[in-house]
Amino acid sequence: MNFVVTNQGIISESEHSLLHLNSDHAVYEVIRIIEGIGLFLENHFSRLLQSVEIKGMKFDMSFPEFKHRIDELISINLKPVGNIKFVYSVSGENMSWAFAFIRHSYPTLQDYMNGVPVDLLFAERENPNAKIIQNSIREKANRMIENLKLYEILLVDKDGLITEGSRSNVFFVKGEVFYTAPASKVLVGVTRQKVFDCLSKLNFKIIEQALNKDEIGSFDAVFITGTSPGILPVRSVGIHLFGAQNAAVSLLMDEYNQMIQDYVHKKKGSSPEPF
Repeated sequence: MNFVVTNQGIISESEHSLLHLNSDHAVYEVIRIIEGIGLFLENHFSRLLQSVEIKGMKFDMSFPEFKHRIDELISINLKPVGNIKFVYSVSGENMSWAFAFIRHSYPTLQDYMNGVPVDLLFAERENPNAKIIQNSIREKANRMIENLKLYEILLVDKDGLITEGSRSNVFFVKGEVFYTAPASKVLVGVTRQKVFDCLSKLNFKIIEQALNKDEIGSFDAVFITGTSPGILPVRSVGIHLFGAQNAAVSLLMDEYNQMIQDYVHKKKGSSPEPF
């Protein structure tokens, strides 16, 4: 039996569901747990604060408490690996929050080697800069993913520009130049931020520009980024095919994987923060 940490205390999963919090007006974060460590937890908390501010919500949980609740959830469930979802909702004067392990699906080694299939969906987020739940887009994307046997869906806005994935950010590569939509058009994922850091360290050029869907075929490689996949090559976008073994992308993936190892090693060796 799994347990959930909520503002009402610790309860069993059977007694609680995140569903009542999963409204279009709730904010949330999904954190990957590796060796009992919340990966890039500081960045996730900063993005949560940004989402709360954009939605005009009151939020008084400190980072030490946020981390403590995640550590508590890991401990009581005896799960050092997985994905934790935090959902926060305000209705009038009533506030609700919950931390829970959610079902996860990480890419296979073959997915990283061969790339994954994606396609396009004409849809725009209500507010791309806030991590809020928009059930309508999620449901459309899930139907396409299931019906077409895809890994992900890329969103296309009214101008025909590819902005982001339904649960990821997307990058296009030409030579050693990396293209991705500007921050104003997307939910700036934590992994996206780390990819920028890695690209800078590798001295690769980054151009923040949303690409037209008709330009897809002119690029050498495509990859998506996110909490679960990390950096994942794309082998096809609709009818357009790409090679998954791109030299520049491979260097980036190696740099990112080393960043993860360094972060986990550092956190496992650090002292607990006061709560």
